[in-house]
Amino acid sequence: MQIDKVSNNFVVQLLGRIGAFVIGLIVIGILTRTLGVQGFGEYTTATTFLQLFGVVVDFGLTLTLIVMISEAGANKEKIVGNIFAMRMISGTLLFGLAPILVMTFNWSQDIKQGVLVGTIAYVLMGGATLLIGIFQHFQNMYRAAIAEIINRIVLLLFVAAFAFMDMGVAWMIGASVFANAAWLFAMIKLAHKYIKVRFYFEWNTWKTIISRSWPIAVSIFFNLLYLKGDILFLAYFRNQIEVGYYGVAYKVLDVVTALPVMFMGLLLPVMVKAWTSGDKKSFQEYTNNTFNFFMIAVIPIVVGAQAVSEPLVKLIAGTGYQISSDVLKLLIVALIGVFLGALYGHLIIALNKQKQMTWAYVIVAIFSIAGYVWLIPEHGMWGAVYVTLAAEALISLIAFIVVYKVSGAKPKLTTTLKAIFASLIMYIYLINIQSFSVLLDIIIGAIIYAILMIIIKGIDVQQIKKLIPNKKVV
Repeated sequence: MQIDKVSNNFVVQLLGRIGAFVIGLIVIGILTRTLGVQGFGEYTTATTFLQLFGVVVDFGLTLTLIVMISEAGANKEKIVGNIFAMRMISGTLLFGLAPILVMTFNWSQDIKQGVLVGTIAYVLMGGATLLIGIFQHFQNMYRAAIAEIINRIVLLLFVAAFAFMDMGVAWMIGASVFANAAWLFAMIKLAHKYIKVRFYFEWNTWKTIISRSWPIAVSIFFNLLYLKGDILFLAYFRNQIEVGYYGVAYKVLDVVTALPVMFMGLLLPVMVKAWTSGDKKSFQEYTNNTFNFFMIAVIPIVVGAQAVSEPLVKLIAGTGYQISSDVLKLLIVALIGVFLGALYGHLIIALNKQKQMTWAYVIVAIFSIAGYVWLIPEHGMWGAVYVTLAAEALISLIAFIVVYKVSGAKPKLTTTLKAIFASLIMYIYLINIQSFSVLLDIIIGAIIYAILMIIIKGIDVQQIKKLIPNKKVV
C-alpha cells in the first residue's frame, strides 16, 4: 500500500465530507424550520437514543475489519463477509429492542414512533458504514465519498418532500430509511471492484473477530455514554424544547467530528504497520505530525466560532434558536478533545492496547453520568455542556498518557502556539468587521489565518509531507 495515497484519499474524502456537510446543513435547516424547536428536540432525542444501540451493534467491528484485512496473508473477502454478516444479523436483533425499550420512557408518541421507524434506517446505515473499511484499506475513498453523497442527496429529497407535505417527526426520520438503503446498495456495488460483499458464516472466524473486537466495543460504548448521554439525560430531566436548542449546536459539532476520525481511519493501517514492524521512530514522527495537523485544523474552528456563532446558527436553523449560539460557543471547545481523542484512541488500537484503555472509558463514563444526573436537573443544557467538556478533556489526557508510556510519542507544542496566535488575530478581525454575510466572514477569516500561519511558519509543507512519505510500508 502506498502511504502517499493517504493524502490523496483524505482530500477526496474531505471534499466528499464538505459536500455532505453542505447538504447536511440544508437538511438541518429544513428540519428546524418545519418541526419547530420542540419537534426538532423530539427528532434529536429519537436519533440519539438509536445511536446508543448503534454502538452496541458496531461492537468494534468497523475498526476490527480495517485492522484484520490489513494484516499480511489475510483472506479479505472472507473476513469482510463474516463481519458483514455479524453486523447485519446483530443489527437486526439489537435494534429490534429499541422500539420496545423506548416505551419505558415518559416521552411523546412522536419520539416513540420515530425510534420505531429509525430502527430500519440504523440497521441499513450500520451495514453501509462498516464497508467504508474496504475503501480505506484499498486507499480508494472516492468510491465511498460517492456513496455518501448519494445518501445525502436522497435524504435531502425525501426530507424536502415530507416537509412540503408538512409531515411530522417520524416521517422525517423515515426519510433516512430510503437514504440509507440507497447508501448500502451503492457501497456494495462500488466495493465489488475489490471485494464481492456477501455473507459468510464461519463460526471459528466469528470467534476470532469477537475476541479482537470486544475491547474496542466496550471502549466505544462507554465513550458514547459520555458523548451522547448529555442529550438523553437532558431529554429525561428537562424538556424537548431545551433538547432542540442543544441539538442544533450539537449537529454543527457532529459534522466536524467526522473529520479526525476520517483521517485516522485512513492512517490507521500505516500506523499499525509502522509499530508492528518495529519502526518506532516513524511511529513517533507520524504521531507528532498528525498532532500538529489536527491543531492547525481545530484551533481556528474553536476560536472562530466565538465570533460567528450567532449569525451561523441563524443561517442554519433560522430564527428562534438564538440560545443555541451561546451553547455552541462553549460546546465547540470540546472539539479539541474530540480531535485528540481520535488521534490517541486510534493510536491505542495501533499499539494493541485496547484492553488497557477500557478501564479509562468506564471511569469517564461513570464520572459523566454522575455529572449529568447532578447538574442537568438544575442547570439543564449548561450542565450538560460543562460535563461534556470535562469528560472530553479527561479521556484525551488518559489516552495520551497510555500512548506515551508505551511508545514514547509526545507532541511538540510550537505549532500549536502559532495556531493559537494566528487564530486570535483572526478573531480580532471577525469581531471588528461589519458583517454582510457569515459565510463570507468565515472564508475571509480562514484566508487570514492561513496567510498568518504561512508567514510565521506555522504551516510547514515539508512536515505535512513527512506525515505521508512517498514510500512503501513493509
